[in-house]
Amino acid sequence: MASMNPRLRGTIEISIASAGFGFLGIFGKWAFQSGLSVGEFLSYRFTLAALLLWIFLLLFKPEWVKLNKRQTLIAALLGIFGYAFFSTLYFEAIKGVSVTLAALLLYTYPFWVNIFSHFFTHDKISKKEALCLVAASAGLVLLLWGHIEVKNIWAIAAGLGAAISYAIYVLLSGRLQKDVRPISSALYVITFGAIALSLFHRPDFGSVQNLSSFQASCIFGIALICTILPLSLELAALQKLKSSEVALLMMIEPLTAAIMGAMIFHESLSLRQLLGALVIATALIVNTFSKNQIKAA
Repeated sequence: MASMNPRLRGTIEISIASAGFGFLGIFGKWAFQSGLSVGEFLSYRFTLAALLLWIFLLLFKPEWVKLNKRQTLIAALLGIFGYAFFSTLYFEAIKGVSVTLAALLLYTYPFWVNIFSHFFTHDKISKKEALCLVAASAGLVLLLWGHIEVKNIWAIAAGLGAAISYAIYVLLSGRLQKDVRPISSALYVITFGAIALSLFHRPDFGSVQNLSSFQASCIFGIALICTILPLSLELAALQKLKSSEVALLMMIEPLTAAIMGAMIFHESLSLRQLLGALVIATALIVNTFSKNQIKAA
């Protein structure tokens, strides 16, 4: 894979990362059904992910643990005001609006990434990129559209805040961590995210020993498949692709979640949802293929 075209490699990395994030809803649903709270779910997820990464790197690649002070500070801020902040806002949104609306609000973040990229960086958006983004977003609405309910107007602000904060995280990660080993950056982003979430939610870590084997399996799956793997690959992809390209390819996440939900929980997909999935997939393929063709030429 080392000799692979960097753009193609980045495309594969973010595709795998997006698919990994797509399993978050699966593990989350199992965890909540088993009795875990949102605070426990988030805190245990990031804490275990941080511990696994620290143990692995200290045992096999101790030199990768070292970051200079500037990059450590950047990773800390990304962990606290990126992942911890956006995760908390997202679950706050779920408290006041339906899950469907919360998901739709969150997935406005590719728009925010493109808007911020257009006005604050040199990553101008082509007409084809804009059309693919609009098409993928329309497909997302078809895929996720369902029960819309608003109990608290501030929850809408929280949902948009989650999208905007995640968009800023993607942009800053792409610009400030170009020369940092992705797994080293992920180590500190996840670690500081775990600290922030634990301080905010204050879970009882003493009760970890009372977790059932099923709950422990869910937390392990969330930590490995939905945190360590995708976060590291996302950071790696941001070093090879524009932030706007990464944001668009992250649409694979809801696509994966819908397909896995149908396969694992036997959730039926309507014709409208299947059409939405097809529209998203087509937009992503067209955008990615045209980009790689242009670069290859």
